[in-house]
Amino acid sequence: MRRRRGAERVTVVVVCNALQAWGAEFAVMALAAPLAERGVDLVLASPLGGSLPEQWEKLGFRHVPLDIPTRQGVRGADGDSSPGPGQLVKELARSMGSVRKIVHVARQADVINSSSLWTHFDCAVAGRLARRPVVLDMHDIVRPGVGRKLQTAAVRFSSASIAVSHAVADCVGRIGIRKLRIMVPAVDLVRFHPGTPDPEMRRLLTSSPSDPVIGIVGRIDPEKGVDLVVRAVAALTGPAARAHLVVVGSPGFEAGDYLDRLMADAERLLGDRARFAGRIADIPAVLRSLDVVVNASVAEPFGLTVLEAQASGVPVVATRSGGVTDYLTDGDNALLVPVGDAEALARALEQVLTDDQLAAQLGRHARALAEASHGVDDFADDLAELYRHLARRPVRPVGVEQGR
Repeated sequence: MRRRRGAERVTVVVVCNALQAWGAEFAVMALAAPLAERGVDLVLASPLGGSLPEQWEKLGFRHVPLDIPTRQGVRGADGDSSPGPGQLVKELARSMGSVRKIVHVARQADVINSSSLWTHFDCAVAGRLARRPVVLDMHDIVRPGVGRKLQTAAVRFSSASIAVSHAVADCVGRIGIRKLRIMVPAVDLVRFHPGTPDPEMRRLLTSSPSDPVIGIVGRIDPEKGVDLVVRAVAALTGPAARAHLVVVGSPGFEAGDYLDRLMADAERLLGDRARFAGRIADIPAVLRSLDVVVNASVAEPFGLTVLEAQASGVPVVATRSGGVTDYLTDGDNALLVPVGDAEALARALEQVLTDDQLAAQLGRHARALAEASHGVDDFADDLAELYRHLARRPVRPVGVEQGR
């Protein structure tokens, strides 16, 4: 760990519009203590009304209520088309209301860090108004269209931008790419480590602890492909057909009735071999109690749970999608299958569940990669250095470009 003697502490306000913690929020929480050791104090600014502020404050860090408007996005009503003029005007009004509130919070800090897709553009503008440097922490794959244009504009107006994977970086146009760097998220190698499954946790995850348990951990949304996993587990043959499936997590904001339909399909296809466990706080114990972890996303920005599973020495089967391909190598530290192919997913699961040597190799190589490239210390060193560098730089006011 690189320490700076006599260096003043840097305060970074992390702006987030989430009400509860998902992968990106857990990643920020995991960095709060390591950054504090390096002289960087994170302050979370987010709305009240969810579990995120309470979880943050339990860690011993400061939370500032930020009442920013709910955002509807810049897609058409069908989710794919361009928005109409009326929708754009409403979004602009919400954005300006958000900017005013972020400016007030920003003036209490040395650096602003936007950790939500919905706040990137607002933080970039607020940073110019408040004369504070802005870091965009980008962890979403944005569809082509107005959204990508806004994200590119936000990157251009930011002081620096971080993408968690090449798939996320590809969503930024050429005009903003010079301010973008890829920083693959880190994992706490002390919390997430190989170990003996906890019998109590195993019983919580499955009705038959002696049978193999396949797990999918995270947000339960259509793009996460949980329905594909249900079909794949139902298609298992031979000894692997004894395997049970557990889904750990809860629906996202826009999931609709997806969970209800998913549970009905699982009951029909798997019966008591499927369990929906909801959100569980002790994710390290969950992962160590699984025989294989699946990620079946259609377009995965990074897949923090996948990296955590790898650090825990648990075999991973994943779709060849988005950011996971930055650190998963088929046949070495994971098995990769085509997106949307339930038959291929079933075959890969059968390989892991029936070949103990393969499963051990995948877990061993995965842990070695996590230790070599994804530890928290190096990541926190680099991020702390970035924050310090930006805190020392003057920020140009609105209308004045750098270098002019």
